[in-house]
Amino acid sequence: MKSLNIDIVFPWEIGLFFLVIGIVIIIFGIRQSKLVMDDFDKIPLTKSTTKIFFGSVLCLFGSIQLLPLLK
Repeated sequence: MKSLNIDIVFPWEIGLFFLVIGIVIIIFGIRQSKLVMDDFDKIPLTKSTTKIFFGSVLCLFGSIQLLPLLK
């Protein structure tokens, strides 16, 4: 079986932090996408799809940092 040659950058504690923060950002993005915007004065600063994307990137990065715990 070939290796993916993925190396960790941070300790696993920081990877766990990134994973949890990513999940929270994804949940906020999904909640925001379900809201109906009637008033243009209350437009959010970032779109919900941006929050979901960056949350999933943080989850992926955090899970890569947690790979050494599988040994």
